[in-house]
Amino acid sequence: MNQEIQIFEEILKEFGKQPKFIPEPTYLELCRYPTSRFEEICTRLLCFYFDPNNEHCFHDLFLESLLQLISPLTTISYRNDQVQVINELNSEGKRLDMLIKSPDMVIGVENKIYASVYNPLPIYSNQIALYGKKNVFKVILTVRNINDIAEKTFISDNGFIVITYSELLNRVKLNIGSYIPRANQKYLVFIYDFIQTIENMTGETYDNNKLSHFFSNNSEKIDNLIALYSKYNERVLKVQIEAIRELMKLVQVRTNDDRWWAWEGWDLGYDAFNKDLGSAPRIGIEASYEVLHNNPLGRFRIYITTWNIKHFAPYEDRLVGLFPDNYLDKTNDNRVYLHLDIIEDNDIDLILDKLIYYYQIMHNIVKEIAID
Repeated sequence: MNQEIQIFEEILKEFGKQPKFIPEPTYLELCRYPTSRFEEICTRLLCFYFDPNNEHCFHDLFLESLLQLISPLTTISYRNDQVQVINELNSEGKRLDMLIKSPDMVIGVENKIYASVYNPLPIYSNQIALYGKKNVFKVILTVRNINDIAEKTFISDNGFIVITYSELLNRVKLNIGSYIPRANQKYLVFIYDFIQTIENMTGETYDNNKLSHFFSNNSEKIDNLIALYSKYNERVLKVQIEAIRELMKLVQVRTNDDRWWAWEGWDLGYDAFNKDLGSAPRIGIEASYEVLHNNPLGRFRIYITTWNIKHFAPYEDRLVGLFPDNYLDKTNDNRVYLHLDIIEDNDIDLILDKLIYYYQIMHNIVKEIAID
């Protein structure tokens, strides 16, 4: 066991050195797009950004980034105002996701996220050839790496090349700096959100993340640590629940009031001050144990609380006047906590005295407010 503890201490020490970064959900992810429709959403976004004439004002950022990948040795000339982008080009009843054309160039793009390339590439090739351009490019844009030999052969036999989203978006990130001063900043946010969404799907965010490498390299040790910590917390909670049960019995007897409760066993509370006073705002007392120096009952905290911030308003002046030095916490989840006593070493007599003291104070305050 001592050896295990030493291993865990080393793991925690190493964890302390890691940058604490976990990717946050993007706007596209928060929209919870249907997986089957995400390709269409991406295609529309790409069509918007590939068109140099749209209001994003990034001009040819996306088009130039793609050309650098598909024609690295030859510069393709074009004028932004002559570039057209067509979404879902009709080809003999089938639809090519995107076509980009200018007087001397045509690029056909079939967009794939996770799906295999099963599309009618010969039909798409014939349609693209009809434009009779000097420079013709046919692209499969995909999130996943295509490794299946039959699939790769099918793609190459029809003159298509594979470009991954990672390749395209990394090139966009490399080129974007010179475009930003002229760009519409609103659409810059959308670009980065789109890039982050794709990187979250490809795993690139995790590949480049030191914290992810730490978790991956130490997963078994961390799992063992979490399992033991969970068992430790279960034992602590069991002791605290038993102590709250006994404490609740004592405070019910001392106050001659059986309306004290224990939420989930560990949180002692009382909120019946205004139950007989009509519609007075709900307010209560809560108290619970915390671990201190490995003692599950090492610290006992007492609060006055409301479960809705607006319910605290009628009581606030009186309570702050009575306890001016105590911390008043109005939380983001619409709760209010007036922190009262912290009692150490499970001094039961002191705990009971304090609970009864606040119980009596709150009864008086609630009555006063009801009369007012």
